[in-house]
Amino acid sequence: MNHIEEFIFYGDDIRIERFHPDTKLIYANPPVTPVADYKEAIDAALDNPIDAPPLEKQLNSKSRVVIAFDDPCIPIPLMRHDVRGIIIEELLRRLFKIGIGKDQIKLICANGLHRKWTLKELSTIIGNTVIREMGPERITCHDATKEKELVFLGSTESGIEIELNRAIDESDITIYVNVNFTSMNGGWKSIMVGLGSWRSIRHHHSPVQWNGVHSVLDTKKHAMHGMLNEMGALVKSKINVFQIETVLNNRIWPSPVDRIISPMNNGTRETPPGSLTRAVLSLAPIVPNGVKKSVRKALRSDYRLCAVSAGDVDGVHRRTLDILHEQQNVKGSEQVDILILGVPNLSPYGVFSEFNPILLRSLVLGYLVGMFSNRPLVKEGGIVVAYNPGRNEFHHGHHPSYIDFWENDLDRYYDPEECWNELSQKYAENSEYIRKYQEDYAYHGTHSLILWMWSGMVLRHLKAVILAGAKNAETAKKIGFIPAKDFGSAINSAREMAGNSATMAYQFIPPVFCVDMPDA
Repeated sequence: MNHIEEFIFYGDDIRIERFHPDTKLIYANPPVTPVADYKEAIDAALDNPIDAPPLEKQLNSKSRVVIAFDDPCIPIPLMRHDVRGIIIEELLRRLFKIGIGKDQIKLICANGLHRKWTLKELSTIIGNTVIREMGPERITCHDATKEKELVFLGSTESGIEIELNRAIDESDITIYVNVNFTSMNGGWKSIMVGLGSWRSIRHHHSPVQWNGVHSVLDTKKHAMHGMLNEMGALVKSKINVFQIETVLNNRIWPSPVDRIISPMNNGTRETPPGSLTRAVLSLAPIVPNGVKKSVRKALRSDYRLCAVSAGDVDGVHRRTLDILHEQQNVKGSEQVDILILGVPNLSPYGVFSEFNPILLRSLVLGYLVGMFSNRPLVKEGGIVVAYNPGRNEFHHGHHPSYIDFWENDLDRYYDPEECWNELSQKYAENSEYIRKYQEDYAYHGTHSLILWMWSGMVLRHLKAVILAGAKNAETAKKIGFIPAKDFGSAINSAREMAGNSATMAYQFIPPVFCVDMPDA
């Protein structure tokens, strides 16, 4: 029996493992060709907005402007040369030319219920040039808890409350600058989540919307997207929003590394792994974990800009999705009994922080298992093999409510719906969590519960998740995973549970991509 050898991510390591010969290997599409000239593409988008006048025709020297932008949670890993900073530099140049002064412009990081960020951290996405130009007093992070900084805009016909950052109501225009490398981002999600309050966000982040059946990448079927569009229609009638969306390709690793560890559908890479590659990877297990963690935190991607659009939120996002699907979506065929996933320690909520067990659970079940549209790649009642050490490490400053939930409430509120219904408002009103969110760069108190709820809803549809290479069996069990000492034993256990005739697939991530499965 000739086994297949392939790279697979394992926490902060990359390994070569042997796969059963019947395993279907599913790879991302090759990177879409980037635009040749970033400035030219940005100028073209700003000069020819979709369903909206150019900024020069909307604004005058007395205009007040908000420029909002995504926080450093995306993309993963962060870019070496983030296009958001380049766009904001061009926006400032144009606003100054109109005669708008610095004191009429506010820059707001749209972090929603995520933690706030230091200026040094924000510099990784907006750049030092923007920070020097505007000064720290004009660059802030959104606060989803301070009433004086929020404005209630009303409720939709279905009763969804809309409460957003007050600055957008007090300005003549809100310009939102984002990046899109998956279809879950962009559109009305940018403002509704990034600049929303807990009062608003609780509507579209609940077990009803995040049911574990539909993928958040599926903008047509996932209920959250429909709710955000409903909210957007009301906001559009009251607020002038000018959206700038960029689409990134999936060139995650710089050359020549990409030719080794980025298998693509066109097969342009080293196959099988050569002797030098094997020798280098064999040293990874003996490198201290602290060193590997430092490398991960300093890691920067080589994503490139492949499209930029500006103007009306709905029109811009339709074009974004059309282009993004060309890069992201890979045609699937049949569902499988066993889905194998390499799991790097790369979570949106672990940037400049620690990768904790709750982040691991949400990464595996919420994000990676959810990399599909129409139907999941893994069958209902199927098995997932996730390859990660699952270390029990928390950042006490960034994730205080995570730690409290892990140590005090998880055992009593393991069920995702009961957890949400019983604890979410309690955690939202916890004065210590609020203080730490406002002042100490901590995630909002409910953030840990959102991830637990979301991942738990997905877990209901699986027979089991086996954590291959688990370093701590009790940690794996606590998040609902079955520990296995190594990759081989995990595969054997999965086959025993599913039967020797079980079908298997290995979805090679990163880069992230979406398997477009046909309807049943």
